[in-house]
Amino acid sequence: MRRKVFERNILFLCEDNACLSQMAEAMAKYRIPPNTRVYSAGLTPKEILPQVHTVMAEFGIVLSEQAAKGLDAVPLDEIDLVVSFGDVAKRCDRLPPKAKIEYWSVPAPYAQAENANAPFASLRLCRDAIDTYVAALFLDHWRNVA
Repeated sequence: MRRKVFERNILFLCEDNACLSQMAEAMAKYRIPPNTRVYSAGLTPKEILPQVHTVMAEFGIVLSEQAAKGLDAVPLDEIDLVVSFGDVAKRCDRLPPKAKIEYWSVPAPYAQAENANAPFASLRLCRDAIDTYVAALFLDHWRNVA
């Protein structure tokens, strides 16, 4: 039996592209199935937090080639799936109408932290939750390849 080839273009979208969407992009690139392109962007991009680099390095993923970016850096007309952290996608009128939108509820890491000096535990929880979501997303891909 011949296998079908699926092409997917995924955009991870958050408010500032400084934490959650960056983690998701890196995790997705780490687990990427064939014929899949992965992007991340923010409505108001800010620099990636140094703590994010640290917790991703603990996972064996280096973010040195990633940078915070806005929607202008993404080929929006080619996006098939938008993964929105929180309700960011609802506030964005530039997303392609053909794109499926998923909402992942991963709480903002600093909202979880007990104080501003201890964000690492909270970031690790976010990282692990995102890893689970990404693995499930791509598991779905492999189930559909027949």
